[in-house]
Amino acid sequence: RRIGRLRWYPDDWRVFTTVVLRKSGKPDYSVPKAYRPIALVNTMAKLLSAVVTERTSSLLE
Repeated sequence: RRIGRLRWYPDDWRVFTTVVLRKSGKPDYSVPKAYRPIALVNTMAKLLSAVVTERTSSLLE
């Protein structure tokens, strides 16, 4: 609730890591389309996002 009232979002929660994975079965890994980026987001940020989404959709219904 404090985050909502203060409109404050911790800087650590804004940081995410992108990991690049090879797509299996691609003949040429020198082509960028042969890779898939995956964003690793802070768990607390994901939880907060889910709570805000749920509350917002409840208000809109």
